[in-house]
Amino acid sequence: MFNLSELPRPVLQQVNGIWRRRWVIVAITWLAALMGWFLLWLVPDKFESRAHVFVQTSSVLEPVLNGLTASRPDYSQRIEVMRLQLLTRPNVEEIVFRAGLDKTITARTELERSAKLQGMIDWVAGDIRIESPRDMYFIISYQNSDPEIARAVVDAVLTMLIEQDLGTSLLEDQAARLRLNLQIEEYEEKLTANELAVAEFRRENATELTSSQSRIRQRELKDRELLTVRDQIGRSKGRILTLNNLLSATARSTSGDEIEALRLELANLRSRYQESHPDIRGVLARIEQLETGGGGQLSTNPEYVRLQSELRIVEDSVVTLEARAERLQSELETLDFSVGEAPAVEAALRQIVREYEQTQKTYDELLARRDRLDLTKNLGIGERGVDYKVFEHPQAALVPSAPPRMLLILGIFVIAAGAGTGAAILLTIIDKSFSQSSQLQEAFGLPVLGAVSEAPSLNVNASRKRDLHRLAGALAGLVLVGTGYAYFTVFKLSSNEPATTARSVDGEQLGEML
Repeated sequence: MFNLSELPRPVLQQVNGIWRRRWVIVAITWLAALMGWFLLWLVPDKFESRAHVFVQTSSVLEPVLNGLTASRPDYSQRIEVMRLQLLTRPNVEEIVFRAGLDKTITARTELERSAKLQGMIDWVAGDIRIESPRDMYFIISYQNSDPEIARAVVDAVLTMLIEQDLGTSLLEDQAARLRLNLQIEEYEEKLTANELAVAEFRRENATELTSSQSRIRQRELKDRELLTVRDQIGRSKGRILTLNNLLSATARSTSGDEIEALRLELANLRSRYQESHPDIRGVLARIEQLETGGGGQLSTNPEYVRLQSELRIVEDSVVTLEARAERLQSELETLDFSVGEAPAVEAALRQIVREYEQTQKTYDELLARRDRLDLTKNLGIGERGVDYKVFEHPQAALVPSAPPRMLLILGIFVIAAGAGTGAAILLTIIDKSFSQSSQLQEAFGLPVLGAVSEAPSLNVNASRKRDLHRLAGALAGLVLVGTGYAYFTVFKLSSNEPATTARSVDGEQLGEML
């Protein structure tokens, strides 16, 4: 069984001192708790209004209309800039006027009113919260002692956010359209001037241009013909190579098993070695020997004769095509020389035509941009640039959101109890009296022969019980007062209309606070 005498001596001394000063603890706890709850009662309730809005900067039509409509700017970056710009002083002043906060200011002079208005702007700007828990998702919140004012401020902030973006988009669209129209008019004039310049130049130099263009057309025809001839030469040489391979694998005579075997061996060797390989030369020599009579009388092979005849025809055609190619190359060189000696009028014409084509290309691009801008506007995806989806509109709160009175009531009670206990501990520390015989022995260095304790009796026991009952009653009374205070300030009053709450601050008090 636990015994207090088993505790360390310093702890036992503190416990004894705290118990001796228990009524000091009760008194200080009561006083601190009542003062804290009174100050808490003076703090006005804060009603919070909030709005949830999602800014959609992409459209489901974008993949379909990619390349057809005007390119979209980086709206996410623009929205972030607008969010930061929204709480600047001019915008907050507009929010104050829209929410009607300026009507709560009372002042004797215009200068005093202006000073209070500036203070209100700073106060409102510091209390407005624009949070973004996710990308492009914003939570706008504001707290005020009047729930209608809180709702009006959040509604003004939300409206300004959308209006600013809409105004910016319209200005950007108008500016872009104006610049496009000016550039299109400018290039229309350039295009007309270039067309007239080309027509005038062709009229003045018609003879020289006709002669030069005729030579250019002849050169183009010769160049295409030369490419065709070279292609035919390449195919014919490939056919010659194929026929040579077939001849090498075909017997020159219809008899002689040895010749057939040698030709098969020759084909196998040619597939692995060059023509100068010693084995290939030896096989060729043996075949030549057999075909010239070394192997007896041989008859002519018709397939060999046909392949040999076709080979000669193809070789003759290659010679003819090469001669034709040389002739065409010579004619091209002559035409190149004549074209190179063409007058400078050709170069001047090409320069004028290039300028005209470049002007025409730029003009067509400007028209395409204007068409994409019109299509974007007609489809509705460029009217504002972004789409605002308000998931929660601002509402007038029915229950105050701040301060957290129940938590503060419990906190004040704990702090008050701590203050009373701390005061008792401090008094125990500075107290110079002795509560234990060991303290006397340590203080004077003399042995203590004995100590006289309180003799138990009926009166003493009854007195102790009455003291404990009074102590319990004091603590219970404090708890009861705190419970009643919590009931009337948290549960009872919060069920009434917030506008009739006794702790709400009227317009005059709000002006004085600022």
